[in-house]
Amino acid sequence: MAEAKNLVREYETIYLLKAETPDDQVEEIKERLRGVVGREGGKVIRFTNQGKRKTAFPVSKNARALYMHALYIGKPGLVGELERNLKMIDAVTKFQSVKLADGVDFDARQVEPDVKLQPVEEETPKPRDERGEFGAHHGEEHFEAEREGQEE
Repeated sequence: MAEAKNLVREYETIYLLKAETPDDQVEEIKERLRGVVGREGGKVIRFTNQGKRKTAFPVSKNARALYMHALYIGKPGLVGELERNLKMIDAVTKFQSVKLADGVDFDARQVEPDVKLQPVEEETPKPRDERGEFGAHHGEEHFEAEREGQEE
């Protein structure tokens, strides 16, 4: 008789931490989440620290956040428990979980080392005249032509 495989689902959760969160607290949060996944019978594949980045809109009145990505496998109830724990951590400002795959073989999926990406280089804002916004001479020629036409 064939041996039954332990099939689970693969998920990813992206969570944002306050930009001023110290590195040791980031590690504590990772270990706490790793423990939650383990308690629920899952396995963390990899954590990726994507560094501090500018958010598309202010999150909790902050324009920057530390982006973290967790890739893990487990049973369906795992995501609810992980998100419940994320809500209790003060440094977490936002999170979102997505199911990536069904029917993943638990024993065949290997754990990968955690990754820390280099921070994105800061973009320095350009002066207004270089951005092409309204400047000293933008549109004045049209205004001058209109004025000359009215004087006649």
